[in-house]
Amino acid sequence: MMKKTKNKKSTDGKALVRALWKSFNLLRWDDAKKLLGKGFTAFWPQSGEKMTGPDNFIEVNRNYPGKHRIELKSLSSAGDRVVSEVFIRSGMPDGKRFSLFAVSFFKIKGGKIAEAKEYWADTYPAPKWRKKWVKKI
Repeated sequence: MMKKTKNKKSTDGKALVRALWKSFNLLRWDDAKKLLGKGFTAFWPQSGEKMTGPDNFIEVNRNYPGKHRIELKSLSSAGDRVVSEVFIRSGMPDGKRFSLFAVSFFKIKGGKIAEAKEYWADTYPAPKWRKKWVKKI
């Protein structure tokens, strides 16, 4: 009988991404920065932005206005790639509140996060016209 073994590389990548989201949620920016490789690059396609280097990525997040709570919803990996889904609840300095989902695609290299490509999606109420075909989750 063959014993199943976990893909160590895959497990390590998931642990890195899990630790990144935990650090972000706790506002532990120096801990988050340690998880990123020296040549780290982040892409935010929706706004057409690219952040080169761990310092720039961390500073954008550190200085993002408001207070945010991050809940990791799912995490999957294959080889050197990790995909996460998070739910973010935010409160802005002007008192406005919003929530959104983010799906992030990470590349792991040399035991660090080398790249992130992130897509952000606002939440909204389901339209009434499709009520007869769907169930509320």
